[in-house]
Amino acid sequence: MRIDITGIEGKNSACTEISIDIPTKDLVDGIYGIELGEMVHADLKFEYMVGTISVYGKVKGDYKAQCSRCLAQTGDSFDIIIDERFVHSAQDNVESDSYLYEGGFIDLTVPLIDNILLSLPGVVLCSNECKGLCQICGVDLNETQCSCENHDVDIRMDKLKDFFNQ
Repeated sequence: MRIDITGIEGKNSACTEISIDIPTKDLVDGIYGIELGEMVHADLKFEYMVGTISVYGKVKGDYKAQCSRCLAQTGDSFDIIIDERFVHSAQDNVESDSYLYEGGFIDLTVPLIDNILLSLPGVVLCSNECKGLCQICGVDLNETQCSCENHDVDIRMDKLKDFFNQ
């Protein structure tokens, strides 16, 4: 998703704002395990200052993913604040935390995806009380209780199980 910044580039304190609905197919073909909703909404401000273009604002959207415990399809929304810096690709001494731009356009695809992914939980759960799947028979323990006996003993602790019986 390219944004034209020719109106503010090279003019200190010049800024422009956009409010846009971005089809997620324009952002990414697929993120492993995460499916973004049809649209992501962004309210962004672009400001030029001494060779750097600052982009900040809000990005909102929805996502779907599998629960990490029971594998059920679940989803939620995100509402994040982004604050990124862009420097021209011809500029020397580029900071490592800045994105590059060239030709009077900023490509927001990578920064938006980076910020969205960083805002999502590391472990997606359908609920905090999710019991997951039985390790033996694979039944969803949120729906039914299985009759499997669970004698999981960590082999590193096997010698300690009889310690208090002595």
